[in-house]
Amino acid sequence: MIIGEFDDRGRPYVEGLVIIPRLNVREVVTFLLDTGADGTCLHPRDARRARMPFNQLENRTTSKGIGGSSSYFREPAILAFADKPQTRLYGLELSIAEPHESNEELPSLLGRDVINHWYMQYDPAVTKLECTVRYADYTLAAI
Repeated sequence: MIIGEFDDRGRPYVEGLVIIPRLNVREVVTFLLDTGADGTCLHPRDARRARMPFNQLENRTTSKGIGGSSSYFREPAILAFADKPQTRLYGLELSIAEPHESNEELPSLLGRDVINHWYMQYDPAVTKLECTVRYADYTLAAI
């Protein structure tokens, strides 16, 4: 089971390891669960912590949302989540936000491309956020 947490504002988060092989990026990121997001995205604060080489990003795309349009770069990535005693892995196209003053403080988002493969027990009243994996691209057993 993947265990999440709620922040002081009641927002649900889970931690995952982001791996972007082409850019040699590997960083643990705390993702906001977003059932309204089609895909998973990494915002500038987390990308900088991961030492993202922004000048090497390719595949620019525009995403439209409630706040308007934003520029992202699409990169093949692997997300890994602790599901003790296993690790669950997902291969996906990660959207990496182009830094802009409007997105500097936004949390990275875990979208439906991953969370649609989970069954979630979500109860902020008792701070319970548990995700049971129904499907993962790969499962690594404990060693």
